[in-house]
Order: sequence, then structure tokens, then C-alpha cells
Amino acid sequence: MNRKISSMLLLLILSVTDAYLLAHPNLIGKIGVLVYKHSYIKNFPRALLTVLLVVGISLLISELVYRFVGKKTALLVYSAFIAVEVGWFMYVYITFSSFTYSITGKAFIYGAHLLPVILLGLYGRYLVKRLLEPGRPKDTVAVIGKPEQH
Repeated sequence: MNRKISSMLLLLILSVTDAYLLAHPNLIGKIGVLVYKHSYIKNFPRALLTVLLVVGISLLISELVYRFVGKKTALLVYSAFIAVEVGWFMYVYITFSSFTYSITGKAFIYGAHLLPVILLGLYGRYLVKRLLEPGRPKDTVAVIGKPEQH
């Protein structure tokens, strides 16, 4: 199977899993979703739309940086994104370790942890891909029919 297709399939499966987990808190979690007006994860279709938008926009940004930005700048951008995701994951871990959130149900807690992990993997993949890529020559145009001059 093509690497690009398998990567997209993995992202889709992880996104659907994350949306399912976020949309299924226990009773206390459902009350918390209503009280704090988290309407974007109120049910499975809304959670799926939210997760797919976040992952899709992140994928689009990563692909645009990969294609249109120089290697050093791209590495800096991906490193910054990874730092943000690590910070977000630590925030989610600390928040959901407190008593209030720890009683919202394991599925909901795992879903909250999964989204930063998905994005961390996405940005990490692009970082490694860009690191391993040899430098691309800039502004090279192939002219058909003209012999090369040495």
C-alpha cells in the first residue's frame, strides 16, 4: 500500500477513534459538557467534525510548510509546533489528573489525550521527513531541447 494512503488512513482511523471517545463521557462528564457549553463535542457527529477540522487544518499547514518553505525554516516551524503540542499534552494530562476531570470517564479522558498525540505524531513525521530530505535546489527550471552547457 502506498505510504501516503496508509498515513491518511491511519490519521482517519485515529481521528474517528478520538471523536468517538470524546463524544462518550460518563454521566458526570455529560453534565460537565452541558454546564461548560462544550457543544463542539456534544455528540459524535460534532466531535468528529471538530477533530477532523483540527487534524485537517494541521495537515494542510504541515503540507504547505513542507512544499513552500526552506528547509531551515520548516524545521524551525515543525519544532515550534511540536513544542506547542508537548505543552498542550502536559496541560491536558495535568487538567485531567485533577479530581474534577478524573471522574468524567476513562473514554473521555483518553479522547482528550489522544488529539494532542495525533498532532504530535503528525508534526513529528513531517519534521523527520524534512530532516532526512536532501537539500532541494531553489529556482531550478528544466529547459527542454537545450543541451546542458558545462
